[in-house]
Amino acid sequence: MSETKSSYRLAIVGWPVTGSLSPDLWETMGEARGLEIEYERWPVEPGDTEAWEAIWVSDLDAFSVTAPHKEAAAARCDRLSSPAERIASVNTVLRKSGGWRGETTDGYGFLRSLEDADVPLVGQRIALLGTGGAGRAVARATADAGARVTFVSRSPEQAVTGCEDCGCVGWDALDLLESPTIVVNATPLGRQAGDEPPVPYRAWFPNAVAVDLNYDPAVTRFLELATNEGAHAINGVGMLVHQAALAAALVIDNDARAAAGYANNFRSATQAERAPRC
Repeated sequence: MSETKSSYRLAIVGWPVTGSLSPDLWETMGEARGLEIEYERWPVEPGDTEAWEAIWVSDLDAFSVTAPHKEAAAARCDRLSSPAERIASVNTVLRKSGGWRGETTDGYGFLRSLEDADVPLVGQRIALLGTGGAGRAVARATADAGARVTFVSRSPEQAVTGCEDCGCVGWDALDLLESPTIVVNATPLGRQAGDEPPVPYRAWFPNAVAVDLNYDPAVTRFLELATNEGAHAINGVGMLVHQAALAAALVIDNDARAAAGYANNFRSATQAERAPRC
């Protein structure tokens, strides 16, 4: 294990990022571990070349990447980990002696969140809504863990990078999909009434677990509709905790094996952030 520093300058890059919990969680984790962590929100609107390039010439030690920049960040990195290269998407970028290295921690975070919820993966039939970077990371991790994954996509004729062994159907062809046992919402849809994913809630639930990668609100409209039909619902908080834990292990320890040690820090920080305030 490499010698760790005592202070880090980090950021989350995306559009929008105003609602991200990451800065508060990382700074709270730092306080618990005696580290000085400055974690900024860097909103980068799509097409804003100046703001985008400013990230790559900054003095940041590392930064997180969220939608819609995960694929662009992968293309911009000097090196990629094997999982990130496979799906052409990153959510964590680290400053190294040879330049910026891109990592993906979303798949790990998802697997650990299902493990926490006692949901096994071997033999499961997963309907994965959306083909973005987070969706691809989840699909790759769950397929490798023994699940059968089918994407639901607006462009089902297009191969999904890094997930060519997974199935794909269009939103207008859900009747062709064998009833799933896990439904994962990896789209921005479903946070409020009126924009929920157009899936057959009554037909799919309660026989399927409903998972939303969104964590704000804690109960999205997608989860509410699924729960109304009797589904076991899981929100994105667990994935947030565990993907951050792996990112912290890579940033601070340069060792993925340290991830488990950070999970309780981030879990406690999440609970503190979501606790009612007077």
